[in-house]
Amino acid sequence: MNKVKIFVITDNSKFFYNINKILTELKIDFKIIGINDKIPRIPSIILSTFEELELLDSKIDRSRIIILPYNKQDNFNKYIFNFTKIYYCGKETYSNVLFSIDPGNTIGLAIFLDGHYFYSKSIYEEKILFSDIKQCIENLMENNKYPLNIIFKFGIGVFNQTKVLISKIYSIYNKKKNIKVYLVDESKSSKFKFHKLSKNISKHEASAIILALRRGIEVDQENYSNYFNLRKSNKDVKKKIEAELDNISYLERHIELLKSLFKEMISYKITINDALVIIKERKILEIMNE
Repeated sequence: MNKVKIFVITDNSKFFYNINKILTELKIDFKIIGINDKIPRIPSIILSTFEELELLDSKIDRSRIIILPYNKQDNFNKYIFNFTKIYYCGKETYSNVLFSIDPGNTIGLAIFLDGHYFYSKSIYEEKILFSDIKQCIENLMENNKYPLNIIFKFGIGVFNQTKVLISKIYSIYNKKKNIKVYLVDESKSSKFKFHKLSKNISKHEASAIILALRRGIEVDQENYSNYFNLRKSNKDVKKKIEAELDNISYLERHIELLKSLFKEMISYKITINDALVIIKERKILEIMNE
């Protein structure tokens, strides 16, 4: 999964108990190192406390090693969020976050940072969905080096619910200019049981991940509720939908390719953009060989 190693360096029993519990739950391997022990010069993340930071080796190679000190006044969940975004996605700061949402009685949510799969979950209440989105955005924007572009992709299979969700998104974030909303055709997104490719992902999460791979049609606050009329009346939209349906049909015929890309993404090996490039190259190669 990840080549980076995790080292826990602390004599703080409470911090160690909490971090050990979380890392064990997340099934993330780590090694305990004493404060006076030599730290290997390999790509790694060190989890420690602010109080112990000055005791760590001042000669640590900061180009290869990231130190994440925990302050007891901080929110521990936020600390874990910051750690996991680095561990899974590889960077401390990001320029865009994508929320891919599969509406329904159970809502599938998948989150991507600069195209890297971050995490996904099944959500049973809308208020939980918006709480998760809000917390994620706030955590990412805190000390972020770049302006954060916020992207939403909604499946249109349950369009009335989708319209309600989008309306709430605009009511919450209507003052932000860096918000983009896309409506995505859900054709065949649940035909294949992608959730069976991973014991940690539900069928709702799998659908959200597959939706993220589709470009969708960008809408705005004025036209999202009239999407189906837009599909019929707007030539540019019709052209984009035809291209999208062509890609969906292509991947249906090459389901093993889609399964492979799905597994590579949730294993943190490739990004959404990587997957789209691979699909495009395969299609071109196929055409050339006809």
